[in-house]
Amino acid sequence: MDRKDDNLNNNYSSVKNFLKNHAISIIFLILLTVIVSLITYYRILVQIQLGAVSDSYDFLANALVFAGQGMGYSDLLRPPLFSFIISLIFRLGYVSVTTIFYVDGGLFVFGVMGMFMLLKVRFTDLESFLGGLLYATFPLTLLILGFGFSDLASVSFSIWAIYLFILAIKKNSNFFYLAFPFAMFAFLTRYNYALLIFPIIFYLLINKDKINFKNMFGGILAAILIIVPVLVLFYQKFGNFLYPFLNFGASSAAVSVSPESASYNPSIFYFIQNFPTYIGVTGLLIVLILLLGVIVYLILKFLRNRNKINIFDVLDSKSNSYKIKLSLCVALILVFLASFGMTMYLVSELLFFVIIYILYDLTKDRKNENIKLHLMVFVWFMTFFIFSSVFVIKSPRYFLLMTPPIVYFMILGLSKLSNILGYKFQNRNVVFSIIALIITSVILLSSASQIPLISHSNGDILITNEQIQMASQWFVSYDPNYKSQNIYSDLWPNLSWYLKTDVKPVPVFKDNQTFIDGVKYNTFNQADSNQFNNYLVTNNADYYFCIRPDLNLTSYKPIKEFNNDIVGPLIIYKRV
Repeated sequence: MDRKDDNLNNNYSSVKNFLKNHAISIIFLILLTVIVSLITYYRILVQIQLGAVSDSYDFLANALVFAGQGMGYSDLLRPPLFSFIISLIFRLGYVSVTTIFYVDGGLFVFGVMGMFMLLKVRFTDLESFLGGLLYATFPLTLLILGFGFSDLASVSFSIWAIYLFILAIKKNSNFFYLAFPFAMFAFLTRYNYALLIFPIIFYLLINKDKINFKNMFGGILAAILIIVPVLVLFYQKFGNFLYPFLNFGASSAAVSVSPESASYNPSIFYFIQNFPTYIGVTGLLIVLILLLGVIVYLILKFLRNRNKINIFDVLDSKSNSYKIKLSLCVALILVFLASFGMTMYLVSELLFFVIIYILYDLTKDRKNENIKLHLMVFVWFMTFFIFSSVFVIKSPRYFLLMTPPIVYFMILGLSKLSNILGYKFQNRNVVFSIIALIITSVILLSSASQIPLISHSNGDILITNEQIQMASQWFVSYDPNYKSQNIYSDLWPNLSWYLKTDVKPVPVFKDNQTFIDGVKYNTFNQADSNQFNNYLVTNNADYYFCIRPDLNLTSYKPIKEFNNDIVGPLIIYKRV
């Protein structure tokens, strides 16, 4: 008993000391979590009012399959983890569209907490608080939050993965047993997070002397054990346990995408051009502050050192090995810039990886551990910037992959700037506190104004859902035996959910081409209509729920039409 009492007392003392030493951090983390949870809650309420969109219904359908309640329709080519988490709620009896909104929001808040912890590795509590709040409230983040997509969930897992890898190197190698599984979670939530391997490998390489290889391989084994059930599932469903990965790899490597495709955009400057829109007023305010600070700093430094530093003298003092590495680095940078957007994205990824490793090798003698962290985060950013910019299919959502590193460097810039300005009050530098107060106020005001606007600007989602629900209710009464019929639709995931049966997709046929993800202009001639008609006849479609008003189908007649001026009609066709 005495030994047990001693152990209890020691544990109590350890917890007490931890709380005492980290009280400020805990307070900031709780405050951040409460603020972001409230923002997330009100954003979810808006989405509940609007309803879900097609991708969300796919995740919901897959969740029913994982919960053992499948309705006939599913899309198991999608990464499984997001749907699996939703299925756990379904098993408890909460089978509802709103479940996906709350799961999305919960994983997002979890990611914001991880963002705070990640920033705490390098920054103060206040700086980390501001960074977490900034990440949570970018306009694009608020727009996608609660939609029921897997984007923010995958970013959350990636944030925790990077943080745990840092801990495994800096603190305790046992964190490898969590770091690799979280990287696997990110990958199984969105397959493009396989690219997270670049910043991970880079950080492991530049810290190879600190790695406990036994625990690292143990972490890899833990990640493999996580994916084994997924591979078994894929083998059962597709007869090939790698098929979904290969399918994604083929689509992401595609170079021949028609300009007619709805998401086609070959511009490598797409995300740079839209950067101000994605980061909003708050982000632009920070960028403006940083630009002004950098300009002032460079001017002052030039004036102080203009007669002291000669770049050629510095180079002359370096070894031949250094000069060769520097020349190679410059040459590779020129090749990288010249070939960017003209080759497969993996070529650019590998080129950049080599460049940044050489750059690290040139700076490692400075013995500054922060440089390692800065370079790793930069690799994190560039990995997804390269992928998203080179890939000709683009979506604003892809910018979310880059937001954690962007926030990191924004906070780094503000931190450096406040230290340079160095205004003190009662022997404490209060510059960052003032900046944080201003930016936090702007964040809260802009978030409060943006969330109601999301409801107004996405009214088409609400109308589309209302149309589909009305069409489903009418159709069930029209044909009570509809589950034995072959039903096709342009909005097949939505309709499958409401009809609780397998509704099959109809590609878009335009100018003798086939598009899976839609086209930019929904105008069709008779030749296009004939292709739609032939596809439906060939696949023995009994009914077709159509959102394309210009079609003239010779083998099908309209039996019901639901009209709306905003989203257009929903027409139900029946085979003649």
